[in-house]
Amino acid sequence: MNAPSDLFDFEGQWTLTRTIRDARAGQVVQADGMAVLRRADHGLVYDEEVTLRIPGQAEMKGTRRYMWHADRDGIAIHFDDGRYFHRLKLGLQQVADHHDCAPDSYDATYDFEDWPRWNVRWVVSGPRKSYEMDTQYVLR
Repeated sequence: MNAPSDLFDFEGQWTLTRTIRDARAGQVVQADGMAVLRRADHGLVYDEEVTLRIPGQAEMKGTRRYMWHADRDGIAIHFDDGRYFHRLKLGLQQVADHHDCAPDSYDATYDFEDWPRWNVRWVVSGPRKSYEMDTQYVLR
């Protein structure tokens, strides 16, 4: 398979590694952990747990939850409180989308060229934010 073509292609446990290059703080943050995408009534629930390594600080645990819903030829991704986040179009090797969270701007690029390994890069900018976050996913 060259690229995922269905919401449920993402179902399973994914090992993830993340690098955050924070231009404002002048530091690089590393993280690794797991993302589990499991079926729910509305689609998939994305649960992530990572260990963050911030220079000069003790390791920290971090978690995230998103709701993934089938949406025409893609996936609508929502925050766990139901607010819309962004959309992922299926069947393509590279997909981009944008999310505004005034006053900040979030641009995502998904790369599925090595599916079922995949990457997502977020470029975030705003008055107090300037970072790039790269996350690699590998199916366990």
